[in-house]
Amino acid sequence: MSAKSANKNYTNMTEGPIAKNLLLFGIPMMLGSLFQDLYSMVDMTIAGYTLGDSAIAAISATAAVVSAINYASRGYIMGDAILISNAFGEGDMEKTKKTLIAMIEICAAYAVVFTLVFLLALDPLMRFVNTPADLYENARSYAVIIILGLSFMIAYNVFACAFRALGNSKVPLYFLIFSSLLNIVLDYLCIVVFKLGVAGAAYATIFSQLISAILSGIFFFRMFPEMRFSLSECRGTGTIIKDMFPVGISVAITNSIFAVGSVSIQGAINSLGSDAIIAQASAQKVRMFATIPSVNIANTVATFAAQNYGARKYDRITKGIWTGIGLSALFNVFTYAVCFFFGGKIVQLITNTDNGSVVFMAQTMLNIEVLFIWAQTMTMSFRMSIQSLKRKVIPMVGTGVELVIRCVFAFVITPMIGFRAISYAEVASWLISGAAMMLCYYVLINGIKAGKYKHL
Repeated sequence: MSAKSANKNYTNMTEGPIAKNLLLFGIPMMLGSLFQDLYSMVDMTIAGYTLGDSAIAAISATAAVVSAINYASRGYIMGDAILISNAFGEGDMEKTKKTLIAMIEICAAYAVVFTLVFLLALDPLMRFVNTPADLYENARSYAVIIILGLSFMIAYNVFACAFRALGNSKVPLYFLIFSSLLNIVLDYLCIVVFKLGVAGAAYATIFSQLISAILSGIFFFRMFPEMRFSLSECRGTGTIIKDMFPVGISVAITNSIFAVGSVSIQGAINSLGSDAIIAQASAQKVRMFATIPSVNIANTVATFAAQNYGARKYDRITKGIWTGIGLSALFNVFTYAVCFFFGGKIVQLITNTDNGSVVFMAQTMLNIEVLFIWAQTMTMSFRMSIQSLKRKVIPMVGTGVELVIRCVFAFVITPMIGFRAISYAEVASWLISGAAMMLCYYVLINGIKAGKYKHL
């Protein structure tokens, strides 16, 4: 551990109070998500106030498609970063550096492949989600620009995940703040000043990610000079890439399965008309804030589990998971109260809509979904901890359960009971998949401790 302690920018979560470790690492991630969600909301607000409800509907009609792209790409990088955390937890800094090099190499190739794949798949996906004809052109132009900027987002996430894998969540926070503020400025310039319409929101997003990617890379190698490498050091990473590729693919597939469920839900929403599209999109913007503690505590637990798995501290992993779930439940009490009493007013504020049907549906969705955010934390914490234990199949099965539940609600229950089914789909998927992942985790971790399953 001496090599790790030589640089104060590292954080070793294999030692010390668990709750303190989770909060110190997680709070900067929560603040980063807050700013990220703020600029996502600003996209909608500027579009709503300057271009009207049709612009919001156009951006929102492909929201699930864009999310699928982001889920798949971020998932792969997060999977690769697990091996960096494992190596760091072992205290092997040379292995940590080699793993970082391998992640950069494989993600560079991945960026090219996925840009081409998503461009080819865009039109079929848009038809699958029943994109309304009057929104199709604007929605497609927005999605194309986001896909063409996918390499910028991947580059930023490589360094953000590398920072977090080494226990530093503060620097990614600073860059998220910077990126959020830059995006807001660019939103105003592209939409209001240059009058680029819906496409302007997409241009603002990709250019802010490009600048953040460049700056985060510069700062990473300044803060961790021992991680700097030459082109000659890129040789000899073949073995690590062989280990890394299936782990990254596993997380990417898991995230993609989840995204397919979201795409199915988007298709069900689009079939209900523009009011439902705007209501769901605005409710999700509000819910993003409510899920900030949940998502980031789960991500923190995953890094915590990966480091402690590298250190072979299995009981500490389990304690970390339940500590994270408890912390999320405490935050959930506050977020539910805010959404229950003020959710509709916030929806009106961010969309500038005076459509009572939109506000009512959005408030209904918030009342149902936000109450069960603690269950989302449980699902994500157990699933991502299993991924941190380098198990590839179990998380995909768990997410497959979520996919089946979402598809049943999208294609069977939504036509029967309407908009409420969308919210019931979320809650049901969290509760059922969470229970399944918890059971799988305990079978796995107890098997590893007993020597029945190998420490990978």
